[in-house]
Amino acid sequence: MKKAKKKKVKPTFKVYCTFFPDNTYYIGFSSKMHDAYERYFGSNAEILKMVKEGNHSLKKQTIGEYEKRAHARAVEAVLQWENRLDPRMRNRMWNVRIRLDHLTGLVIPKWKPTLE
Repeated sequence: MKKAKKKKVKPTFKVYCTFFPDNTYYIGFSSKMHDAYERYFGSNAEILKMVKEGNHSLKKQTIGEYEKRAHARAVEAVLQWENRLDPRMRNRMWNVRIRLDHLTGLVIPKWKPTLE
């Protein structure tokens, strides 16, 4: 008898903001799901070090969740650009490579870096 194929869960793509204890923040993108996403705070070197040490007080806010990777990447890039002059933002790299024809129907959220 054939085994039933498991249905693949279609991933979603999230744009998030990680807040540091000193009120600085990092805007990022993730395709991680469930618990892996809950444990993930970003790829910033300082974040990775803090998480590895295990005693961090980082807080993460999900800004938006998208079905299309291009939409999430575009929102991440726009929010990083809009906040590029804010000295509290820790992002130092802006790497944008997105097919514009994948962005039809994209709505950019109104967002400011404040922890709820």
